[in-house]
Order: sequence, then structure tokens, then C-alpha cells
Amino acid sequence: MKNKVIGAVLALGCALPVQNAQAHRRDFPFTYDWQQPSKGEKEIELKSRYRGRDNGFQQEIEFEYGISDRLMLAPYLVFEKNGNGDLKLEAFKLEGRYQLGEYKANSWLPGLYLEYEAVRKDTDEAEGKLILSRYGKKGDDFSFNYIVERELKNGAEFENVYSFGYARSLSDKGFLARRDVRGGFEWIHNLSSGRINAGPVLGLAASKNVWLVGGWAFPVNSRGGNKSEVRLLAEYEF
Repeated sequence: MKNKVIGAVLALGCALPVQNAQAHRRDFPFTYDWQQPSKGEKEIELKSRYRGRDNGFQQEIEFEYGISDRLMLAPYLVFEKNGNGDLKLEAFKLEGRYQLGEYKANSWLPGLYLEYEAVRKDTDEAEGKLILSRYGKKGDDFSFNYIVERELKNGAEFENVYSFGYARSLSDKGFLARRDVRGGFEWIHNLSSGRINAGPVLGLAASKNVWLVGGWAFPVNSRGGNKSEVRLLAEYEF
């Protein structure tokens, strides 16, 4: 069964048509906002994560494609390194996102997220998100996620998390004028473990088609061996 899922994930990335378009640039490395690639838009995204509590490094490679103006699909490859071990392919993911409502400034915009993860040597997992975003007329972004995760086995418990972030342009004055730079903060609270992390985020355009965004989530408490977590996203639009 897992081999069939893996094959379908890889085939999806190869089979989608190629068109010229510009996808959405993310403001947050932890929290998703309502904006996403629309029909025909496509993007390669590299997601790097270091988690202090287990000294674990994860690298994801994702291909995003807009199936319609509301529906987006994205297959992933997930590589992990724990401690002093080697970076190994550990999982395959398929993500789907769906926008509800039409864009309107200063209004709450809802979206839905569903992800299936086929883990090579462990139990498969599923994850769902409710996404709420509010965009100001000057381009500021406040986004909230409620996240539910569960291993797909009998007796597994649900993990509940919420996160939110705020970001705005930093390019309107001073030495950042005429540069494409955005900044803000994020808050992540795992309701199941009690861990709370928060910290700054910064996004910038490395080139016309490459957008970088990173965040450092410091531990607000020490629950569950909580330590800092760092994430960096690199998006290439083509």
C-alpha cells in the first residue's frame, strides 16, 4: 500500500503541466496563510528545520501546483537526520489546500488543509488545519492555524496545536526602501504537550523568482523538554 502511495506522489509532480505564473510568497515558516497558488501556478519549496529538543534536522522538498483557483496539491519528499546520524529519506507526503470565500481586505478568510504522510519505517499519519487570515489594505498579514494530527493506527491519540503570526512590509522607509523585505513574529502552542514557542520571522526576495523566509521560535516554557526550533523556507517560482 505504501509503495502505491509513494508512486502516486512522485507521479503527480512529474505529470502536471508547465505554465508561466507567479505563486504566493509565504510570510511564516510555521503558520500557513490563506493565500496559495491559483490555477496553473507552480513552485518548488525547500523547507529546512532544526529542533533543539531532540537535536533533529529535517529537510523537505515540495512541489506546489494550483489545480484550480481554489484547490492546490503538493507532493513532498521528507529527509531526516537525528543526532549524529545520516540524512535519510524517511517519508512521503501529499498535501491539499482549499480556499473558502473570495479575497477581501480587512475580512477573515478561511481555508482548509489536509495532509497524508506515508512514513517508510513507522505508522502513517494524517494532519488537518483550519486556516484563518486577515490582510490589511497596506499588505499586513495576520494568520491563525488550528492543527489536528493523528497516527493512523488503533488507539492513537489526536495532537492539537494552534499557531498565529503577524507580518508586514519593512520596505517602506530607511535603508530597506526599494527592497522586498517583510518581517513579523509567530506564536506556536502545542496543546497536547504544553510546549509554547514564539519568535521573529523575516522574509526577503533573493531574486525575482526566489523568496526566503525564516523564523526562530524560542521556548516560552520548558514543558516536554522544550527548546528552540529554527525553520527556513526557500521558494522558487517558475
